[in-house]
Amino acid sequence: MAKNRLIYALQILTMASFPFPVKMAFPPSLRYPLPIALNKITGLNFTCDSDNFNVSISTHLPFKGLLFAKDFAQECKAKGDMSNKIQLSLPTSGCGVRLSSASTNQHEAEMFYTVNIVIQQDRHLRQISDQEKTIKCPLKDEDLLVKSKALAKTLKQLKDGRIHQRVGRMKNEGWSKELDGKQLEEELNEALSAARAWMEIVPESSEDTSFDTLEVGEIAMLSVKSTLPVGIGWKVVDCIAHDGLGDSSQKLINENGCPVDEALMPALIYGPIRPIALMHHQEAVTRFSAFKFPDRDRLHLSCGLQLCKGECSKHTCGSLDDMRSPRAFSEASEGDVLDRLEVFNSVEVIAPEIDDLRGSERLQSVPETFTFTNIPGDRTFCVSQDKMAIAFCILGMIFLIAIIIAACSLIKSKRDGHGIPYYSRSLFSGSSTSGSIFGSKLLLRESPSPRNSPSHSRGLQYGRIL
Repeated sequence: MAKNRLIYALQILTMASFPFPVKMAFPPSLRYPLPIALNKITGLNFTCDSDNFNVSISTHLPFKGLLFAKDFAQECKAKGDMSNKIQLSLPTSGCGVRLSSASTNQHEAEMFYTVNIVIQQDRHLRQISDQEKTIKCPLKDEDLLVKSKALAKTLKQLKDGRIHQRVGRMKNEGWSKELDGKQLEEELNEALSAARAWMEIVPESSEDTSFDTLEVGEIAMLSVKSTLPVGIGWKVVDCIAHDGLGDSSQKLINENGCPVDEALMPALIYGPIRPIALMHHQEAVTRFSAFKFPDRDRLHLSCGLQLCKGECSKHTCGSLDDMRSPRAFSEASEGDVLDRLEVFNSVEVIAPEIDDLRGSERLQSVPETFTFTNIPGDRTFCVSQDKMAIAFCILGMIFLIAIIIAACSLIKSKRDGHGIPYYSRSLFSGSSTSGSIFGSKLLLRESPSPRNSPSHSRGLQYGRIL
């Protein structure tokens, strides 16, 4: 009890010593937690359009760290300059920005961009005080408009050609009947303001289109959707997968709209056309097994959208037409293609099974030992602890056996009556002239004859010291 009171008192004193607001947080992994100082976020503003996603953050204290998109700490970041405000601008075609849709209470589709940002308190270090936030930015109706001058020019030509035609033919083309030039021009402007195209990536098994996480191997559905004026066709070409920056990429659909590898992504299937007043809506869908790049958890997909006058030319995938060069393809369809747009999206793809398998393999695997031979001057060798213990045991047994043999030999020699050999030389070094108290005259003389020696009866003969 006294120990807990002491810790509580130290925490109160620590909080009182900080001149700025401190938020106490105690991670469960710490036995004796320390207070964590968070630079409180006082304001968060964001805007988005078809090209950029802008984020602005205000903090209570001067900010010296980093603000970046998750998984893109080095490429999509903004550095703090010790002010209380930091801004970050991200391209919607990369840096982990995702386009999603959701149904409102009025059963209308709402489009919005989503991005995960990280507020890193220090510029070089990751700490437990760093924060992560998910920002959703709703899009306006005009943000996904098809902006094409060639499309506007073609629709104007269609208007000029149809204004003198019979009402029945105009009705068959989808335009209103009995209109003068001014009214028809208003309808064409309305059609241009309603032309849209976008891409969505969702799990096939999930009904929630805002769900943005897949696992490697999970079936995902790629949908390219368009709402275009009557008389304008479209086709999906040149689809690629990239890591969000363009450093790593993989082509999926070629310039003819055919798959490069069916195992990665099959051909897109175009759905029925649904007329909506002066417009028509159509979707192209394909299903593929989710994959990812080794160094990124965000998978970005980008496709080209060809706009054609009338229907776009069709190609049979795998035929000779599909094998033609891009230049031959563009020359063959140059009269039909009006413009080319780009649609893109991203999704988070994780691989928990692969990561767990690699982790278990690293734990179970034994690192290989390489023997370096023929190294000049190197006479060392390495053994394991177990082998060293066995070696010491063997050496100890050999030493013990040697002592036993020596003791037995000494006892046997005493019993047989053999004495210690005589020495005719000094027991001490002859060069030692000053260190010995006996001087250089201290020698072992030859022993007298064993017969005349008084010690003969005992079997031991020693020399005399003079």
